[in-house]
Amino acid sequence: MERYKDNFPRKVNDQFRGNVIHNARMSQKDRETLFKLAQDYKQKKQSNEIKHGNSTVEKELKGLQNQVKNIVKGSNGDGLAEVKDMRVDIDGNLHDLAQDRLNVDFEKINNVANKAKVLAEQHEQKIEQTAFYNDVYMQKGRKYETTYYLTYIPHKDENGNLIKIKKGVYGNNPNNPEAITPSEFAKKTNATFVSNASTFSTNPTRLHGEQILNGQILKSVKGDEYSEIDKRWTLAISDDNKLEAFHPGIKAEEIRSKGYNNTISGFGPLIIAGKNVLDDVGYSSNDAESHPRQIIAQLPNKDIVFLTCDGRETNHKWSTEKGMTLKEVVNTILDHYDVEFAFNLDGGGSTSCVLRSHKVNKSQDINKTSERKVADFLYINKEIVQQRDKDIQNAYSDIGEVRDMLQKVYGELYYFNKARSQEFGVTGYNNYSGFIVYDDKDSAKKKFYMTPNDFKFYDYNSASTWFRVTKDYMQFMGKALATNYSSPPQVTDLNSIELGGTYFALKDAKGAPYPGTSSAMVTQYNINVSLKDNDVMAFQVATPFIRNDSYKMKRRSFTEGKWSQWYEV
Repeated sequence: MERYKDNFPRKVNDQFRGNVIHNARMSQKDRETLFKLAQDYKQKKQSNEIKHGNSTVEKELKGLQNQVKNIVKGSNGDGLAEVKDMRVDIDGNLHDLAQDRLNVDFEKINNVANKAKVLAEQHEQKIEQTAFYNDVYMQKGRKYETTYYLTYIPHKDENGNLIKIKKGVYGNNPNNPEAITPSEFAKKTNATFVSNASTFSTNPTRLHGEQILNGQILKSVKGDEYSEIDKRWTLAISDDNKLEAFHPGIKAEEIRSKGYNNTISGFGPLIIAGKNVLDDVGYSSNDAESHPRQIIAQLPNKDIVFLTCDGRETNHKWSTEKGMTLKEVVNTILDHYDVEFAFNLDGGGSTSCVLRSHKVNKSQDINKTSERKVADFLYINKEIVQQRDKDIQNAYSDIGEVRDMLQKVYGELYYFNKARSQEFGVTGYNNYSGFIVYDDKDSAKKKFYMTPNDFKFYDYNSASTWFRVTKDYMQFMGKALATNYSSPPQVTDLNSIELGGTYFALKDAKGAPYPGTSSAMVTQYNINVSLKDNDVMAFQVATPFIRNDSYKMKRRSFTEGKWSQWYEV
């Protein structure tokens, strides 16, 4: 007979668990055997009728079943050994009561479960976290025939940590930064958000105005090299994200002495202390013009908002992005937020808003197909803490690249007349293929199209073909153009010429004006397109090559389907 296991280890492990399972299965098997015996006996006689001392068989069986269920019997069959085994905990310590031992084991198991729960919650929290700030969000709107984007950056994240607005440049020497696109900068810094920042000069790339980067004063272009800089303000950013504008003429050293370690050279403030100051200052001649714009603003609670708008797209009815004036920019942002401060950064073609590795606004350079390289940036980013962050970063980057490709296609379509392609194909040649030009009311005006036999230019207003080209002739306003070449075509049959024009006829040509004596230059005039089209009348005028006074110019006419004889002019 198989015996119960009694060689339990001192610690809860796979062997301990295996022994418990083995004994439990044996107990279940014994219980089933006893139950079957009782059932078999019941078929012969009721167990409660059988006396067993002061009890009955039924009561004894129930007691025996309970004992089998609730004890693990020692292999030696010693009840005292069984009780002793039940008092030893998973660490091998002996307790006075089995209940004490169970309490200790349950406490240890509960502690392990609690630790597992804490680890699971930490793991779940990491899953929810990414290399990007989830607190940053964007909303899109449209006003003044222009699409705009508002990027909201809280002062602190959900854990109470500062979301730092940083100034960045690219390259080994910040005094001579390398110009790259904001999208490229976002990939290199794993940034959640990137904006263009200062105005700058190219060839070589040099920042304008009073520039400070992380406490270092940078070399930059000043007013003695470019006088417009003397009109521009400086934006300073504190280590706590506080924004402040400084008047033109202040030096970087003085700004740094006030505790600011980073500055941007833009155009100037729009709102100070909650007041619209735009009417009090003028930054450039394009303030009242419609352009793409980039604005940084701050709310009373120090939250940051970037307003980015498209512009310079008014050539097509299906894509109107007029752009905004500075006054319109202020009105737009005040529609959404109670702004404490706002500053006008570099705009125009430099305007760029990159959120989670893809550029949101439309590019302007190279016929709206390319993002402009700039000299410095404003951005926020987090440290990558796990491989999954890099994977997520790459996924967002791929999305951004797809958007860039769509932007390129959009730009090519917008400036179709400058599409950089050697060929452009259309289908429908067996019928006709071509291009139709519409006015602003979707009314067709002109059509240029081709068939297997010709191509034509058609005017819808006059309902007529203005120009037509076939293999044999060109037609303008229903009339064939004469074949007047610098080297006239030679003909051997003057009676079968179809198109008007000048021809060289040999002296032995059929219908020659000077047969057998002189070749001639013959000019034919058709009333309609050609003789194929049943002309009512045509003329031929001949000039002889022979130099003899007795040979005169001749003419003849074509009527009723045949040529007349030649007559001297």
